[in-house]
Amino acid sequence: MRTLSILVCIELANIAAASLLYRGRGTVAERRRAQQAPETVPDEMPALGLGNGVPPLPVSANSPESIASIGSYEIPMPTPMPAAYNGVYCKGGACQYRVAPPPPTPLPPMTPPPLPIGGNSLSGREFCRGLGCIPGMGVPVSAPMTAFKINCVHLFNDIGGGMVGTDLARSVPQVHQSFVHVCGKRVGPLEVGACPAYANTFMGAESPKIDSPTVGGVVEVCTDTYWYIQAFKQAEIDLKLSMVSLPKGNSLLNTGVWRFGTGGNGPSSPRGLKWREFAWTHHKWPTPPTTPRQLGSDGGFISAAAMLQVNAGKAPKQPKPLIPGQDSDEDTPRGLPKYHQNAPCATKKVHTVSQSATKYQIAPGSPDGTVGPTEVDGDLFTYCSNQFSEIMMGFAQTAYETQKMTKDWCVWQASVTSWIGKADEMGHPDWTHRTCTNMQNMLSFSLKDELADRESGLSAQQVCKKLFLTIGAVHRTEAIVADAWTMSLRGAPTSGIPAVDDAEMKRLMQEVQENANKIFNKLRGQKAAFEDLNNAKMDASAFDPDTIQTGPPPAPLPDLPDSNDVDPVSLLATSVQRVRLSKHVAITVSDRLKPFGA
Repeated sequence: MRTLSILVCIELANIAAASLLYRGRGTVAERRRAQQAPETVPDEMPALGLGNGVPPLPVSANSPESIASIGSYEIPMPTPMPAAYNGVYCKGGACQYRVAPPPPTPLPPMTPPPLPIGGNSLSGREFCRGLGCIPGMGVPVSAPMTAFKINCVHLFNDIGGGMVGTDLARSVPQVHQSFVHVCGKRVGPLEVGACPAYANTFMGAESPKIDSPTVGGVVEVCTDTYWYIQAFKQAEIDLKLSMVSLPKGNSLLNTGVWRFGTGGNGPSSPRGLKWREFAWTHHKWPTPPTTPRQLGSDGGFISAAAMLQVNAGKAPKQPKPLIPGQDSDEDTPRGLPKYHQNAPCATKKVHTVSQSATKYQIAPGSPDGTVGPTEVDGDLFTYCSNQFSEIMMGFAQTAYETQKMTKDWCVWQASVTSWIGKADEMGHPDWTHRTCTNMQNMLSFSLKDELADRESGLSAQQVCKKLFLTIGAVHRTEAIVADAWTMSLRGAPTSGIPAVDDAEMKRLMQEVQENANKIFNKLRGQKAAFEDLNNAKMDASAFDPDTIQTGPPPAPLPDLPDSNDVDPVSLLATSVQRVRLSKHVAITVSDRLKPFGA
């Protein structure tokens, strides 16, 4: 060991001398000082060793290459690797089945983990079947869900710099704050104000975890949001809140999901009347507000008791509230308007606009005209108004009662299991409990700002307005996630309400239609088979043999011949005559065939 240390020091000295000769480092003054006072090599070479500490002495020589700088220098010794298989000796063919010891349990990561390849960690495992298998092993994941999660994780991790909070303690408001931060980087300046509304989609997806210690990591949040958006869009199709789902032509002639029962929809339709009857007999009638209120003169509210006193003359009559845009009641003209509301057009003969070409404005645009208003097609908004007017039984209801009645209305239609004995095909047997839950969640999310108010009622038009505004925000949120890898154009904001040619809504509508036709055809076949069997039973029970009309009785048959009446002589003569006749015929035929060589 001593010899090895001396050889190492000599080699280091040679390297230091060579570097001083060939590198030419240092100034001229340093070179002169080095020539005047050369280095003194100690008589005894410094001891070199190995240890796990830091160098005890700092560099004290004039140059790092000096041999004096490595005196008593120590380097850390590497920790030896653990023995294979914990040092357990094995012998024989069974040793090939041994496995290495498991790695130590790592601490939970403090940064968002990357998205697993293939969608999740279980899809890449070997397919397994049985009680000892983990659910989802080897099962392929959904391609749309994987694409959504990749885009969503890219938004939060790469563009947003990570979500607010940690995976072990992340709340729903932190998820909302994270997407607001990301949204501001992906939309234009005119649309930044709508980012909190877009982030409400993530808040609705994580609302079931409001009491949990954490909502999870970015992958879990994106997965929850994907399934929430899918359920939201499915509720759109079931409630006919998309142009794709509206009936084509006469709704009474359509089948499957486009069949609404005789008379269409609405509170006065046959289906609406049956819904009122069902709600009354099954104790589903809506609860009235705790304190009914009416509008006062100043725009506030007065109680119902005060309104009765006003009508009875016990209190001064309150003036009528002003309509929007009205300056004063005295300056408001009465009677018919002084202008023609449907002015003639020079190029068209028909001046009445059809309902399909009508647009309803549910949100105004910006005053400068940069952002246009939010509009809904006339047919769609009219159908939505009739639909919720039927659900709400023709009266204004509170937000809480509206979402509750929507689920009860769905459950009532989904309870149909047979059409036997019924004239009309009422109800939706293709709906399930998930369908009704999705409808209730959609209404609750759209009316979230009014759920706590148990006194103010909402009309069907107000409910539809809030629904379509929420639909536009949810679809716009999905579009932002889908465009995560594209360049941010920062254009003018557009409405997120899907059009009639939306590919995703068409796909969902096709799946719903196929499922509805399959179930409806089974019920129709069941009804037809029952009617055929019932008609056959009625015909059999109505059969009376006494009422059958028969013809005149047939003539009596002659008696059978008796063997005693037969004459044996005449019978023998007849037999001889037939034998002679047969021989004569055979001779005649042979004579005629002789010329032919027979």
